[in-house]
Amino acid sequence: MEQDDLECVVPVLESLMDNTIPLVVRVGHVRPRIVCSSQSAPWTVVVNEEPRINVLPRRWLNSTGEKVRETWRAALRAVIGTVVFRPGISQASARAKAPS
Repeated sequence: MEQDDLECVVPVLESLMDNTIPLVVRVGHVRPRIVCSSQSAPWTVVVNEEPRINVLPRRWLNSTGEKVRETWRAALRAVIGTVVFRPGISQASARAKAPS
């Protein structure tokens, strides 16, 4: 793919990913891939059956399921920082205020 092609394709893919219900998702651990959201099940985790909700897996786990220590520590620091600086925070309000 040439540079001119990339300049056209990237904004289109970003707009497809930025929808309220994304039409395509970026997946993959070793090599990033873009797949249609309806075909993303092999790369996602089911968190609710009814209604069915799939989410991308935890970033602190690699493709074999082993914990990536650096990413895990970064996630812990983010959560602990939120709790320390906002004592009494509920899980529901933390989810509502979490940056996307």
